[in-house]
Amino acid sequence: MNPPYEYRNIYWKEDTFEESGRVLVRMEELRARASRLDLYNYEGSKLPAYQINTILKVALTEGWVETLEKLHQNRKSEWKAEMFENPEGVKEYRLYTTKQNEPVCSSVIAISNNQFNTFSILSEDAAPLLKRIIEDYPPVFLPRYRNYRAHQLPTLTYLESLKIKFPIPPEPINEQRERTQKITVGEEIFSSGTNQAGETSGIIETIEALKCLEVLQA
Repeated sequence: MNPPYEYRNIYWKEDTFEESGRVLVRMEELRARASRLDLYNYEGSKLPAYQINTILKVALTEGWVETLEKLHQNRKSEWKAEMFENPEGVKEYRLYTTKQNEPVCSSVIAISNNQFNTFSILSEDAAPLLKRIIEDYPPVFLPRYRNYRAHQLPTLTYLESLKIKFPIPPEPINEQRERTQKITVGEEIFSSGTNQAGETSGIIETIEALKCLEVLQA
């Protein structure tokens, strides 16, 4: 029997900035009781935040945005997406929802120095979280919208190599899941900015708007 945890192994490279790395991406089967989306920075590299749109397109193929949005809209409880920045400057994009009628933080994506930390989130939480991240780190190469350091346009390369299988979830993935479970949430979290089950995340509209900006200002 093959190991159950199979990740797509994607090599990325920026020729202009002379940066490169590997990222492992996995989304569990949608019929799973609690499907998860994992992104594992492999071999010590960290994925620049503005590359997330392209990496997920390579890993999950065309239609990934619509798939994640559908999962999000099928949720049964209210939700709220929020960005929290800690004193060290790490940005945590959190998704709050309810579990047994109690507010919880169900998923977290952390970004430090404009780079993703390894994360493991519920697939149904991905659309609203990624929508906020893509707004802050847009995948367009326009000077006024950039979040990275150079004025040159980076030359990007993405190559998918053989898939990697693990007998158990990689330790960084387990650590991130356990940390999320330990986040305490106050009863007042849903006092404002709350969205009801079935409401759109806005990720599709955000990506389409950025595409239009790129065309208009090219």
